Amino acid sequence: MVALTVLCAGIYMLFLLPSKSIPIIPGITEIRPATLLPVIFGLLFGPAGAWGSAIGNLGGDLFGTLSAGSIFGFIGNFLYAYIPYKLWRLIKPRRGEDRAPNINSPWKLARFGMISFIASTSCAVVIAFGCDALKLASFTAVSIIVVLNNAMITLFLGPFILPLLYPIFKKRKLLWTDIMYPCDISKPSTDRLYPLMITVGSAGGLGAGIAAGTIIAGQTILGQNMSIIGAGNPYTACITFPFLIILLFGSYKA
Repeated sequence: MVALTVLCAGIYMLFLLPSKSIPIIPGITEIRPATLLPVIFGLLFGPAGAWGSAIGNLGGDLFGTLSAGSIFGFIGNFLYAYIPYKLWRLIKPRRGEDRAPNINSPWKLARFGMISFIASTSCAVVIAFGCDALKLASFTAVSIIVVLNNAMITLFLGPFILPLLYPIFKKRKLLWTDIMYPCDISKPSTDRLYPLMITVGSAGGLGAGIAAGTIIAGQTILGQNMSIIGAGNPYTACITFPFLIILLFGSYKA
């Protein structure tokens, strides 16, 4: 698992670097085709994929976007891989289907799409909250950019990439379920409250943050408030904070 963590971190950082020259918000974020990888890593490698994604993103930040906001980028990318790993196990398969993290049926495709969108939203809320609270950029701009970039790339490419990679790693017994001892694998909670908290925390945080940013703080997507220092607003951060706590607590307990 440690080796897989290092491998995931190295691959993610390697794929992030080419797009560093195409910034959307200078010093904060850029076009990121590599955002497909954390969801794939989380499904195939479990905790190793989550830690690898977080470390790989931090390593990528060393090449032009390192700031205090990188702390929230670390947490956001961890959740971006960790939530798919958790939710895939919590959603019951249809009769006759297995729990393998592969897309080989319409129901599994729907599961992948739903989980990917929730994970993308969770990542966006954490990073946007951090940027807004630290006055690096507005919540509205960062959240919309991150969630669209993550979700569109993952939903478009994921259904093709995951079925190609799954049999390769399964054959070599490199899936997290093949490596970890059964006694070391945490059992998913049977309480439906925690998956609901993840969903409410991510979706509610995104909606509340954008509403507060646009209505109270006057934040815009393409306007002046997008990227200048001081664009954040304390009211937006305060309104989003309870949803962030719900998201983190639900992810931990699930």
